[in-house]
Amino acid sequence: FTLSADGHTLETPFYTVRFDEHGQIAAMFDKDARREVFKEGQPGNALRVFEDKPIYYDNWDIDNWYTEKFWDVTDVKDFTWTENGPVRATLHIERSFSHSTISQDIHFYANLRRVDFVTHVDWHEHQSLLKAFFPADVHTDEATFEVQYGNLTRKTHSNTSWDVARFESCGQKWCDVSEGHYGVSVLNDCKYGHSVKDGCIGLTLIKSGIEPNPVTDQEQHVFTYALLPHQEGWQAGGTVPQAYFLNQPALA
Repeated sequence: FTLSADGHTLETPFYTVRFDEHGQIAAMFDKDARREVFKEGQPGNALRVFEDKPIYYDNWDIDNWYTEKFWDVTDVKDFTWTENGPVRATLHIERSFSHSTISQDIHFYANLRRVDFVTHVDWHEHQSLLKAFFPADVHTDEATFEVQYGNLTRKTHSNTSWDVARFESCGQKWCDVSEGHYGVSVLNDCKYGHSVKDGCIGLTLIKSGIEPNPVTDQEQHVFTYALLPHQEGWQAGGTVPQAYFLNQPALA
């Protein structure tokens, strides 16, 4: 790994990664595919909190107007490279939002295309929905989600009433957007709500409703999600085995 003097650009065997002043991934160049992973001007791993006040079933429902009011999580308290060795490089970031704290250890590997976001959240918000976004620079109108017994494909536009209703979709260990010879997968170990719009994958991390439980999610959260850019489709790109490896890591 090669780290720039200001600590905001990292060269890995697979990527050139540049972080902005908010700790978001401003640009990520895939060396093997010779292309940018994210859309220009749209950062990756962008954390955003939405006002979440559904009409009914506060602890279960998400209504489609939740996107109208939101706040970006950009208050960085710590930005430190804690590892830089032959196996991996790790960036530790701490952010604050309102009464809550979000800490992440971002792992870049020497022999693995996957990028892991090991996340710890001390959450003290109400009726707030926390999501992480990855604006993949791929040209497609479909996204693929793992379900109980395989996977299924859903459209990512809103041309019909059925498409409009899919603003939040269920997926288990992985979600993927691909355009034939290139794609981007987002893997996770326990978060199953996704939104995909114009190639931008959003992973729902915390939903803190107040009815019937007024203190839902007011606690410590520990979870991991991962980014996996790949050549070819998700079948040949290794999405499925890497999702299993993330959920059931090898133990020494």
